[in-house]
Amino acid sequence: MVLLAGQGVGAAPDDPSIESVVAFNTQCARCHEGECSGRMSFQLAEDAADEHIRRYGGDMSLARVRDLGEMLRYMKERCAFFPLPLGLVADQSWGRDILDRLRGPEGTAYFLPLGPLGAGHYLLRISGLDAGVRACAELVAADFDLVSHDGLAPDGEHQVLRFRVQVPGELFLRIRAQLPISLTRVELVTWAAAETDPE
Repeated sequence: MVLLAGQGVGAAPDDPSIESVVAFNTQCARCHEGECSGRMSFQLAEDAADEHIRRYGGDMSLARVRDLGEMLRYMKERCAFFPLPLGLVADQSWGRDILDRLRGPEGTAYFLPLGPLGAGHYLLRISGLDAGVRACAELVAADFDLVSHDGLAPDGEHQVLRFRVQVPGELFLRIRAQLPISLTRVELVTWAAAETDPE
């Protein structure tokens, strides 16, 4: 469904696939996160939007192109990531069945919705990254503020990311590498804010 100018700012695409949301947030969002305005700002005609998306996103189905166009409109008008029906904080760990759906189409990035996190210290334990692969982890708040931009640290057979949440809120993790990566498990470990810093 195409969002018409007469619809409210809060309108959202009709159930885009998780894979489309992940494709947008690994390929498109990084260029558009600073452009939101909280008002009707996406004025491209549908054909022009399709051309823009194909120019930067490559060959894809028309359904995927339209999903990405509507998510771009949503981001610009709502200043928010399009919601995903997943949150690592609720499950505590994910295996390949979920992680494969959160992998970008080029295979070099993941977009993981961590969910609403309270103040405290957190550790993400990530399995499946080869020791020789350098990956960058971007921890992003719901309003697109970068919370952390660090490399993942080796810890035995895993890679880990330690971070502290000072202001409770919804967080997302984008993992990027130059080569294809295939995560097998991600686990979220938490500490209460009053406890000792795990680092």
